[in-house]
Amino acid sequence: MKKKPSKTRTQKFQTIVLSILLAIIVWLLVIYVNDPNITTTISDLNIRFVGEAPLREKKLAITGKNNIHPLSVTVTGKRSDLINFMEHIYVEVDVSNISDIGEYKLTGTISIPTTRITVEKENYSEIPVAVEPLTTKDITVSVKQTGTIRNKLVQSVISDPKVTITGAKSEIDNVSGAVATVDISNLHEDKTERVSYLLTDASDNLINSNETLESTRSYVDISHTIYDEKTLPVIAVLSAELDNDYILQNDKTVVTPSTVTVGVTPDNTSDLLIARITKIDNDTVTSCALENPSGMYIPPDSREIKVKTELIKKAVAQMELEVHIENLPDGLSAHTTENLSASVWGEEGKLTPENIYASVDASELEKGEHTLPVTLRGNHAGFIGEYTINVIVE
Repeated sequence: MKKKPSKTRTQKFQTIVLSILLAIIVWLLVIYVNDPNITTTISDLNIRFVGEAPLREKKLAITGKNNIHPLSVTVTGKRSDLINFMEHIYVEVDVSNISDIGEYKLTGTISIPTTRITVEKENYSEIPVAVEPLTTKDITVSVKQTGTIRNKLVQSVISDPKVTITGAKSEIDNVSGAVATVDISNLHEDKTERVSYLLTDASDNLINSNETLESTRSYVDISHTIYDEKTLPVIAVLSAELDNDYILQNDKTVVTPSTVTVGVTPDNTSDLLIARITKIDNDTVTSCALENPSGMYIPPDSREIKVKTELIKKAVAQMELEVHIENLPDGLSAHTTENLSASVWGEEGKLTPENIYASVDASELEKGEHTLPVTLRGNHAGFIGEYTINVIVE
């Protein structure tokens, strides 16, 4: 007789695995068909506070919810019921009867959605909460841009940046402002969009969670305007008030940064930016705001310029000046009918007729009497107003 071929090791292993799977299936069928009663502990129960709306009407708010230790409960019921209703078992705490600020220890009630589950043991004691005064605060929402558009700048403006928030005093005190973040990289035309914002603290860090804060609205409307990018030089000038008493030494003035990239409309022809000095600090470095002409957008982080300069005390004097005739064509002679009486400004202590040179340009003149504008040259000097003088050419 021939011997039966023996099973290979692989066949034996497959038979064992199949037997184990069949045993598990049979065991599960027995359990679910019989649906036995079991006792189990549900940990980290959800807590639901009832009566917070009436509490807020009393200008009070519950805090400290996140500091409550995890609660658990031991229950008994059919396996299927526990599987179906476990997520709906929670602790309910009624706070509607609280009428003043302070620390409270409250009792909770287990809420179970079916009578087929019974509570064996509540594994927690009193629930500690704090009650704070409910306060309000007005905050300003700012815009944060992400992304860029090649050779373009985008001005993003919130139509109504003021938002009122309400909440427990400790949380309200922690809020300094809010930020709405927008991605401008996909903008192709001017548009307005509605954007949600996030609260920030005094260090501009995002406040990612809170227990009591509510706001009048959760969004802001932001208008985007696209400008052509242009880099312009910056010059410093004195304000009208300072210009009455001081002279700006341009050769000793340093502006930082010396150029600024701005956005301009097609009809804007500006070729420079003006940083107007409005005050004199104890040191020689002054912060100045750039003037923003029509049709231009200066990004917020570029609007302040540092100016290092030295000022000279200004003096004003009435002077009789000889006017020099320059560039007279060959073959002609010329003279003025009189000296020029003019108001002149210059450096205090150095404002004398010897330091002032007044002249007219006679390059285009022919014979006859002419009225010409007078120009003045001098170290840190100039006319107050405009002057002319009569010149006779012969």
